[in-house]
Amino acid sequence: MTSRDAPYLLRQPAPEPVGRLALRSLAWSLVVSTCVAGGVALISLLTSLDQFDVLWSLLVGARAGLLALAPAFLGRLFFLSRSVADRGFAWIGLLATFFGLGILLVFFAQLGFEAIAWFRVSPELIEEHNRMLRETGKNYIEQEKAAFFQQELPRAIADEERKLKKRFADDPAILARKLEEARQEIRQEFEEALPERMETWAKNAQEKQIEKEKGIRTDTSPGALLENFLTQGPGDVGQDAGIFPALLGSLWMAIITICLAVPIGVGAAVYLEEYKQGGWLGHIIQVNINNLAGVPSVVYGILGGFVFVEMIFKPMEQNQAAALAELALNPAALTFWDRVLLWLPTISARNVLGGGMTLALLTLPVIIVSAQEAIRAVPPSIRQGAYALGATRWQVIWHQVLPLARPGIMTGTILAVARAIGEAAPLILFGALLLVQQNPSLFSQFTVMPMQIFGWADRPGKIWHHNAGMASILLLIVLLGLNAVAIVLRNRAQRKMRW
Repeated sequence: MTSRDAPYLLRQPAPEPVGRLALRSLAWSLVVSTCVAGGVALISLLTSLDQFDVLWSLLVGARAGLLALAPAFLGRLFFLSRSVADRGFAWIGLLATFFGLGILLVFFAQLGFEAIAWFRVSPELIEEHNRMLRETGKNYIEQEKAAFFQQELPRAIADEERKLKKRFADDPAILARKLEEARQEIRQEFEEALPERMETWAKNAQEKQIEKEKGIRTDTSPGALLENFLTQGPGDVGQDAGIFPALLGSLWMAIITICLAVPIGVGAAVYLEEYKQGGWLGHIIQVNINNLAGVPSVVYGILGGFVFVEMIFKPMEQNQAAALAELALNPAALTFWDRVLLWLPTISARNVLGGGMTLALLTLPVIIVSAQEAIRAVPPSIRQGAYALGATRWQVIWHQVLPLARPGIMTGTILAVARAIGEAAPLILFGALLLVQQNPSLFSQFTVMPMQIFGWADRPGKIWHHNAGMASILLLIVLLGLNAVAIVLRNRAQRKMRW
């Protein structure tokens, strides 16, 4: 290149960066593919196809849109890239992005179809159940009348025949006459008692009808369906089942995990980074923490079941039962520990507190490692300046290091809590239940949303599968809500930072 070529080169427009071109290509591909897929899905819905046919049509439309635009953009990327490595990296990155977005699209589309089917099927099942409840009184009278003549009457005749056969066994002629007379008398008695029985049955049927009508749901609007789903507990009727006990159980798990794992995890990170930076003990602790972060969650369930259930809460449950028995026999013999146990609510060996502590152990390594990285990212000049002004080590940590490391610590907390809420395997081994009717408390039995989803998905009947889909959507909303709150707090802490 000579100096004569310089003005020409300066006049040439700068080539568009590969990253910007890839993002613009991806955006246009998504727009076109979404429009095509939405059109195909709308046509499929209007033609009343099955949800799986609609999902397949959605995927076909998305693929058509991507195939229509991808060659042009990939070709443009190929010829404008500066080297073969850049071209290969851009191509692989674009394919990976499309693949991830496709899987995400399939996931959300399936959840959306489950929600639509739930809103469509539930009112029909509710009306059918209401009709069955309204016919309870009529069916009750008919069933009682049938039982009166088909069960009680033959039983009374059989009892009388047995007595007559013992009495007139030696005279068959008299026995036959007596048996016929007894049958007629018993039938006549039953016919005379029928009006009185009918009055009793009618009164019982009315009481049962009033009781059953309390379960009739007249409002089947989407808002009423959601309210029932969010405020009721699980049951044997799919369209009346709710998620409220499992939702409370998941919130309990999140609160206990945060309250236990965050202080302990941050304290351990501060010790390892500020107090025990070197030495063989710190190295051993650090290696074990890193290894614990990769331990399967099932192992934590086994650990929690042994430590918290067998060693702590099961003896407490047995001692509380023994203290209640001692209270009835000899109250003066109660010890201080017995009175403490009696002051507590009824303790279950596999309770909410033990489950929360199990999940706290599960998330503790993640919080420790993320808090260490956040503390390590604080510039040494901050510490040196504080020491130069005469601050002690604890004052430096409390007033300078931890406030600056707070955003990173909260990021690790977000990831840990999101993992804890979505876990089911450790709680299954811990002993959580699949079906809980009552609202959970700190020492009661419990269930969580992942286990409730698993229980519903395993039951026969489409309504249970739709319930599992709605519970999955609710679980995602809870996760996103908790993450949103943590992200807002983290961003607010970042805005307050002054370097």
